[in-house]
Amino acid sequence: MPDSHSNRPSQLLAILPRQNIIQDDGVHVLVSTKDVEGARSDGMLLRRCDFSLSAPFGYVCLGHFKHLSENCWQASLGTLVLLDEGAERPDRLYATELDALVSLWASRRRLSLARV
Repeated sequence: MPDSHSNRPSQLLAILPRQNIIQDDGVHVLVSTKDVEGARSDGMLLRRCDFSLSAPFGYVCLGHFKHLSENCWQASLGTLVLLDEGAERPDRLYATELDALVSLWASRRRLSLARV
């Protein structure tokens, strides 16, 4: 059954200020969560979707990036994310934040969500 509120605008931007949006291609959004209270990562790769109980803001989280230590950043996709055949997962450590961001952002066009 479709969500009756699927046309309502997302309130994600009310929670995340515009300056927290790193990239936005209209489908996927890469956001920084560095100044967000309670965040467990430094940022997330999100995909817009219909509003639902599992996606109350109209986004599903596909992956995240996190600063682990000096010169060590991690980027990884969620466990339900599948990549096209032959595509490389960005799930590894990087020397810079930019490397982690670029790898995570580049993976967005080659992925889909597994059906559970």
